[in-house]
Amino acid sequence: MEGMAPGQYLPMESAIHRLDPRAKFISAVFVMMAALTSGWAGMGVTALCITAGIILSRIPAGVLGMQMKSLRLIIIITVLFQILFTPGNVLYSAGPVQITTQGLTAGFDLLARLVLVIFTGIILTATTSSFSLAAGMEILFKPLDRLGIPVHEIVMALTIAIRFVPVIFEEAGIIVNAQISRGAAFNGPGLARRAGAVVSLMVPLLTGALRRSDELATAMEARCYSGGAGRTRMNALTVSAGDIICVLFSGVTLAAAVILRMTLAL
Repeated sequence: MEGMAPGQYLPMESAIHRLDPRAKFISAVFVMMAALTSGWAGMGVTALCITAGIILSRIPAGVLGMQMKSLRLIIIITVLFQILFTPGNVLYSAGPVQITTQGLTAGFDLLARLVLVIFTGIILTATTSSFSLAAGMEILFKPLDRLGIPVHEIVMALTIAIRFVPVIFEEAGIIVNAQISRGAAFNGPGLARRAGAVVSLMVPLLTGALRRSDELATAMEARCYSGGAGRTRMNALTVSAGDIICVLFSGVTLAAAVILRMTLAL
């Protein structure tokens, strides 16, 4: 589990791991919608649902902490933009920088929603292999084939992207260690030196990603991959009572969050 990157599957035995990927995907969408559309009371209900999911999935707290830590820069930048660029009653001002009461409220609100959404995504990806998730999504979106939308190809691209996330994070760690051994100042003094260190990371990381993409395309062509037409599955997906309960529980969570927001303004 050490150094587990976002989007990485955690193979273990739990009630959530055994659920059908379609049920987990629908439930995750419901919970994310509840987190994004509800007020503070609704977010509390959503947090309880997510806590139950974490307990049932048996994901170690250390894994959650590591994955949140790897995303901290994105979270911090997003929240800071919300705080600094929301107009309102000024609490603190330093030149062009102004912090308002409305900005702080909006920032904390956005932070809470981001954390809930990220935890939901972690539960989904840590308990569902990319192949199972792709199979479930393809079946769910299969009716869109009638509209001419290449569902299989889109799902395949999303699956490859999810599988590349932990690989890129791992490769970024290797490059950072190699550059630090060569004197790169990722945490050293001076903004210019840090910017140069980031460039020394991004160039080889982008090069490696492009190389892996080319190798994957070559491998798929060598195996005569031609899309989803006529493809069959070795393991058929079946719906169990646990899957129905999971979807209903997440649906009730979304309904409760919306009702609290619309009727009680909470």
